[in-house]
Amino acid sequence: MEKLVLTGVGLVTPMGIGKEQFWNNIINGTSGIKRLTKFSTIHETYGGEISDFNFDVYISDGRFRRAADISKYTLVAVNLAISDAGVKTLNDKDTALVAGITHGALNYAQVFHRSLVMEGADNISPIHFSDSVLNAPAGNVSIGFGIKGPVHTLVGGSTTTLKAVMLASQMLRIGEVDKSIVVSSDELNELALFCYSRLGINTLSEGSGALLIEKEGKITETTPYCYISSMASQFNPSNPDIALYDVINQCLAKANISLKDIDLVMTDSYMPHKLCLNDIPAGCIIPLAGNAFSLTVMWHIILSSLAIKNGAIPNAIIKNKVLLPDYLRNVLVCSTEECGIASAIILSKYL
Repeated sequence: MEKLVLTGVGLVTPMGIGKEQFWNNIINGTSGIKRLTKFSTIHETYGGEISDFNFDVYISDGRFRRAADISKYTLVAVNLAISDAGVKTLNDKDTALVAGITHGALNYAQVFHRSLVMEGADNISPIHFSDSVLNAPAGNVSIGFGIKGPVHTLVGGSTTTLKAVMLASQMLRIGEVDKSIVVSSDELNELALFCYSRLGINTLSEGSGALLIEKEGKITETTPYCYISSMASQFNPSNPDIALYDVINQCLAKANISLKDIDLVMTDSYMPHKLCLNDIPAGCIIPLAGNAFSLTVMWHIILSSLAIKNGAIPNAIIKNKVLLPDYLRNVLVCSTEECGIASAIILSKYL
């Protein structure tokens, strides 16, 4: 079976736009957490807010100037990933797009609903509705870049990005497309901030991240970041720890490696003691960037690919006190949700 490789990445984050700003700020331990300024009703609340963002610098298409923030972040991240991979054009039906999101355009949805309730159906803006639906970011990308292949939107918690990568990879393996773009995005919203705060989840974030995945034998324009060696997902509501344990073992078996071959684990959640990962460096970007749910996992994938290609693990993301390896071979990115949902992916050094 032909190997899959990651050939392009694009980022819009509170710590910078593009892979260079993102990587440099991670290496230097520069936090993207700041006092939020977008919402007049919120005072002294901190999060990963995107600031100094000029959409027109990256996308000149005037059709999207009134799009929701989440769509703008998505368009820019995909544009950066395509450019990074050296792809000049996306060939009609040969490219797939899979978006994995958690919330969607909550701000437009809030404005639309407020206008509907307070002013009636005759006074609401159609653009607020069309851009507030959950598949609007993917739809805007397909329009903006002329993608005529399969376009899917997966909606859910933090594991959604990993499932999006799995779907995109499946379409490549069966020969349905030659390229797959995977993107995850989120935007801050004042109601969401209050809701998650009551659940004990603070310091939310926003932005986007995109990947371009291709078959190894098809690449001509660039040197890949890494192999996508294996993926797995499982649902075990009766024993959530077993779900993650089984998913990791499935990934190791598919990649034909053992746990001792993993040099870094990126996770947004706790790791069960049964996994015996205490001697492996464990990283998380949430303390620097805030929690963006499915988008956080996308940032973990991109950060892992950059670490593999650059041959370095940023100290600022490490959660446990272990000796960092001098050489990165394989990185495990995993995520769990409530009710026993677990997903994981292994990225390996491109040889």
